[in-house]
Amino acid sequence: MPAEARADMTVTVRSMLVLVALLPALAASAPPEGNRYLGALVGDWEFRGAVMQKDVRYWVHGRWVLNGAWIELQLRDATHPPQYEASVYFGYDPKSDDYVVHWLDRFGAAGARVAASGRRDGRTLTVTFPYAEGAFRDTLTLTADGNDG
Repeated sequence: MPAEARADMTVTVRSMLVLVALLPALAASAPPEGNRYLGALVGDWEFRGAVMQKDVRYWVHGRWVLNGAWIELQLRDATHPPQYEASVYFGYDPKSDDYVVHWLDRFGAAGARVAASGRRDGRTLTVTFPYAEGAFRDTLTLTADGNDG
């Protein structure tokens, strides 16, 4: 085989190896639908809702962490000084098509023993923490503009 042909084949093989090496990165560039939903939680925003029939208001900072595997929400209630703070981690499992949530707050480890799981229906994500004393359900609904509502 002439040297020129060997050089062309080498370039072609190298190009194919580079393409094969890039395939996982190309596939990862389009996040699963579940992560697009979680991506709407990134940034600084206000959360209003109810906990145990009491109105609550939190300031939230959301960011991707751990190589984009989780969204971390840092919650701080709107009172001064804050009476409640938490770091909440939301992840999406594309194999099971569900979400996993770990909730860590200022009350310590006892409440953090249980992870929640749940599913999304449109703009609404409902997760359940199966505590021994009884299940606790969290429901998060995004408004039409993609913000928490």
